[in-house]
Amino acid sequence: MSMSKQRCKSSPEGNRSFPRFCALLALAVTAVGCNSLTEFRGETSRYGAIDIRGKSTSTTTVKASASAIFFEAVNAVVPNSATQQNDACVYAVVDTTAADVRGQNRVGDSLSFTVGGNLVPLPYEAANLRYVTPASQPFSYQSGEVAQISVPGSGELFPSSNINVKLAEPIIPGALVLPAVNQSLALSWNATNDPTSAILISVRYANPSTSSYANEQIYCSVKDDGIFEIPGTGLSGLLASPAALRSVRFTRYRTNELQIDSRTLLHVATTVDTVLTFQ
Repeated sequence: MSMSKQRCKSSPEGNRSFPRFCALLALAVTAVGCNSLTEFRGETSRYGAIDIRGKSTSTTTVKASASAIFFEAVNAVVPNSATQQNDACVYAVVDTTAADVRGQNRVGDSLSFTVGGNLVPLPYEAANLRYVTPASQPFSYQSGEVAQISVPGSGELFPSSNINVKLAEPIIPGALVLPAVNQSLALSWNATNDPTSAILISVRYANPSTSSYANEQIYCSVKDDGIFEIPGTGLSGLLASPAALRSVRFTRYRTNELQIDSRTLLHVATTVDTVLTFQ
């Protein structure tokens, strides 16, 4: 495992991120666009980003919601859970800024979204130019189920297309114990050992200890093999933090993507997370 002293604004599921540290939905706000006709005259790429976010309600069941945006950009970085399993960590600022993710293009009145054979409403929300499950209608799924999404398409804005993803399974962490000085922080969870699934870990605390909120995190991307340790040499900020401001967020995520043509990418990400405090 490597630990970088890089400081970056990055935050796991629950703020504005995801993979949330690199979710395509969040990246929409940083996509390169055109402010004037003189800035860019080339061809942009078309992106569709579907985000499925869940919380475990049992060891086999998840309650979730979904959203999707479609936009054009010169370039956008796309997360891939199969390649982000390098057991690496960085120090990062916890970004508490609320994000209002908005899309750009309408590609039909609604998306066809099916989970376990059941149709889930995913209508267009004109106010934010996106597709979203109604707040009053979250859906549930079981471990092993697959989401299937169909995009109607709309002319030159985005072609008709289909994609699926195996939904992220409930994540059940083991006991969380604050280590002694110079001892490693041992973390565990129910592993899938699935090469398409990765785990994001955010160890949050106040640094300096006088901070009124958890403003710093050790942010890790690791294999979904059920065990990980953060060296004691990197835990001074955590140990000095007030106990009430120390926590660990575990996020299991999985992605899939479809390169429809040379300038069109459809991407889907599914996440399940939980937060623990130290014993």
